[in-house]
Amino acid sequence: MTRMSIDEAQRRISAFLTEDMVAALRGVDTDAPPLADAPADRGLDELSRAAVAFSHVPGSSDCIYQVRAFDDTLVMSLQLNVRRFVALYQVPSSGPVDSQTLAPHFERWAIGAGHAGWMIGWRDGLDPWRRDRRVVETYCYASLPADFLDDPLEQLYWRTDIVQMTRAFLLEARRLGIRLAPP
Repeated sequence: MTRMSIDEAQRRISAFLTEDMVAALRGVDTDAPPLADAPADRGLDELSRAAVAFSHVPGSSDCIYQVRAFDDTLVMSLQLNVRRFVALYQVPSSGPVDSQTLAPHFERWAIGAGHAGWMIGWRDGLDPWRRDRRVVETYCYASLPADFLDDPLEQLYWRTDIVQMTRAFLLEARRLGIRLAPP
């Protein structure tokens, strides 16, 4: 394996966060074709229903996403630090809802994420843009192989897993009647 320059690593990280992940997150909500005996005529690009907006500073390891799917909007961020992912999901909280009351309702989701290699944590926080808004933050940590930035199959695995994890988070919140869109 050849050593990669810092500039090249930052370029690949930015591309993963702003191109690959944005395209993948659009597939969080898809229009499923009818059951048939042959593959659908239309591909994922045409069948994706989620809308994704993002904020990223080129050269940084962080990207914030707004994923609009299933009649709700989830704010999440993803950090790719060469060999480590940190995903953060934000849930607006009010009244008696806090990390200790919310976490048990997402236990099934957390078990599935754990099977894929994620470590999950919950904490109470404040919306960084509106300090008067409380949020529950779900932290997801995953270690990556040393050659992650060189290995398209590893990238596909983790990109797909982040999409599946995000879809499951949105659907679990929907099942529980929890609105994810900031008020």
